[in-house]
Amino acid sequence: MNQADSFGPLPPGHVEVLRGRSRRAVRDSALALQARGIQHSVQVNGAGARVLVLAHDAPGASAELVDFAAEAATWGHPSPPPPPIRSKGVVAALSFGLLCVLFFPIGQKGAFGLNWWDEGLMSAAQVRTGEVWRAVTALTLHVDAQHLVGNLVFGSLFGILAAQSLGAGLAWFCTLAAGALGNFTESYLTSPTHTAVGASTAIFGTLGVMVTSEWARRGKARAPWVRRVAPLFGGAVLFGWLGAGDGSGRVDVLAHATGFTAGALIGVAVSRLDLAERLGSRAQAGLAAATFSIIALAWTVALWPMP
Repeated sequence: MNQADSFGPLPPGHVEVLRGRSRRAVRDSALALQARGIQHSVQVNGAGARVLVLAHDAPGASAELVDFAAEAATWGHPSPPPPPIRSKGVVAALSFGLLCVLFFPIGQKGAFGLNWWDEGLMSAAQVRTGEVWRAVTALTLHVDAQHLVGNLVFGSLFGILAAQSLGAGLAWFCTLAAGALGNFTESYLTSPTHTAVGASTAIFGTLGVMVTSEWARRGKARAPWVRRVAPLFGGAVLFGWLGAGDGSGRVDVLAHATGFTAGALIGVAVSRLDLAERLGSRAQAGLAAATFSIIALAWTVALWPMP
């Protein structure tokens, strides 16, 4: 140590073993020496603080400080702060509900002389032959009122929760993307005669987005492993409870699985790219508008008379 400084000369028989910017900076190290029974003193002035020990204790004190520093480096990192609330997403959830309610009678009875049900349902064979818009339009159709109400409840709930950390626009854009990708994937994994409708593929996509985006966020924050895997465990439990069906055959479990998987992949990408942090209010509004525009475009293509 350089003795020509504001602390002045060392007391006779003493050696400086540590210096910091303040008493707080050397406090824990001094406590480690105290715990080992090594006599020491702390000098403080405007330049900072230093720890002194008797000369014959210097080797042991230095070794103890090295061990303490190595141990401190392995201590658990503080829990990551919760993600900031970007949007409660209530307006977006209400818009989702209004869209589903509006399309329910249209899908059941048709409109403008057109059979919206047949033109919009997810037909595996027709998706494979290029009618990919059905992966989107099918999300807006429902078999009956029970089917509709169930998707309204859980879709709104998951959408509001996702919007808390991602923002409403990004959350619902990811929901639509996961649902469409899930339907498209299912069309290649199931029989060509398979058909499906309903927003549940997208809703489980929302769950997948929430699970993996939070998992990735905690990983970047270097949270303890238990906190990292907690979202994955919770997502698996929710999927098993809500998505596995009741054995009646009415529940399209494969669609739930493909939607959830698609959402999980999207959630990782969203977190890795820090999209929620980078997107401002205008970008969020733009994604919300894009979500509804994609649905409108898909239906326009579905109903447009072919040459």
